[in-house]
Amino acid sequence: MDNTDSSTNTFLAGLNEAQRQAVLLTEGPLLVLAGAGTGKTKALTSRITYLLTQKLAMPGQILAVTFTNKAAREMEHRIHQLIGDYTSGLWLGTFHSIAVRILRRHADLLGYSHQFTIIDTDDQERLMRQVLQELFPNLDDKKYSGKSILQVIQRFKDKGLLPEDLVNEDRLLGKGHWDPIDVYTRYQERLKQLNAMDFGDLLLLNLKLFKEFPQILRDYQHQFKYILVDEYQDTNVTQYLWLRLFAQHHKNICCVGDDDQSIYGWRGAEVGNILKFEHEFPGAKIIRLEDNYRSTPHILAAASGLIKNNNARLGKTLRTTLAEGEKVHVIKVWDDQQEAYLVGNTMLDLFKEGFKPYQCAVLVRAGSQTRSFEDQFTRLGIAYRVIGGFKFYERLEVRDVIAYLRLLIQPSDDLAFERIINTPKRGVGDSTP
Repeated sequence: MDNTDSSTNTFLAGLNEAQRQAVLLTEGPLLVLAGAGTGKTKALTSRITYLLTQKLAMPGQILAVTFTNKAAREMEHRIHQLIGDYTSGLWLGTFHSIAVRILRRHADLLGYSHQFTIIDTDDQERLMRQVLQELFPNLDDKKYSGKSILQVIQRFKDKGLLPEDLVNEDRLLGKGHWDPIDVYTRYQERLKQLNAMDFGDLLLLNLKLFKEFPQILRDYQHQFKYILVDEYQDTNVTQYLWLRLFAQHHKNICCVGDDDQSIYGWRGAEVGNILKFEHEFPGAKIIRLEDNYRSTPHILAAASGLIKNNNARLGKTLRTTLAEGEKVHVIKVWDDQQEAYLVGNTMLDLFKEGFKPYQCAVLVRAGSQTRSFEDQFTRLGIAYRVIGGFKFYERLEVRDVIAYLRLLIQPSDDLAFERIINTPKRGVGDSTP
């Protein structure tokens, strides 16, 4: 690989000044505040490429963490385009995939086999119903559903709390007819008996591993010379603690995020992680990516007008060189039916002007809101396609096949057995002897 200044300039040439700084400031903690459409992925991949081409680190010394497999694949693809196969050995993946990789190596130290199962939400709810039946046979399952109790337990896990940590966390426990500590404890015991974990366990058990076996933590701390984190505003307390542990030795952690895009508080995300970055990582530098390459000035002005009312932010000013574009319109309606009616007829007007259906998109906050639009589009004869729905591994038949495979690998997997014992129908029921 060419390590000359000219080869470095090849991939640095396409960066603006702020992006270049995000690449070149390699030492010490760094927070990159990246507004929407400002090229954060380009900056991240260029930073990894720079570390490798300048031989500041070998691939195995770089930990790059994302939130989605898609983002990880995109980063890997871009780096590969820049420097080819030199990325082999790079620790690039989602929080969960990296955590699983570590647990597969050391699961036996925590009392699991290396072939532990990661259960989905269906199996979690099934297991929780069993736990509740064991502990509280007379519990009102309409008032205290397994799903709602799992949400409470997930809050504990998002905050890095195991059952034994809850004694001093009364503020999280609330009041009710069930004891969260007992339920959480029994739920974790049942998971361990099944040699299983849920997604909330993956990083939490990493923390447990590092606490009980500090030498293992030290090994990873020395190994990961450079740490990069995408979408830092979406991290929860457990993810923050996990990252902070890894960064304690070399202290070269680069977090990219946008406090204005923190929308996952309902699932445990802590925007405070990004707001307190300078305090938690002394000597940290902050770089702002403010050149927007995606949106028009009208869109940026509308977004800025909304977000400026949020006082809990570090602040940045997005700018763009794109044309003014169409103005942003705010239309008030009485209900979803009127909304769908107005959107449908607006689209018909656009079609008369020469626009095609594939040039129009309707964004909704939740999948349940598409129904009114679908009904209206059908009445108006507008061709449409719903993007989203069930993911491949969420489909019923796929989950059933996976349950069969789990049972083949681990015959003691009771949850998998319960799922497939009557799939396909075999006449097996609660009254079957």
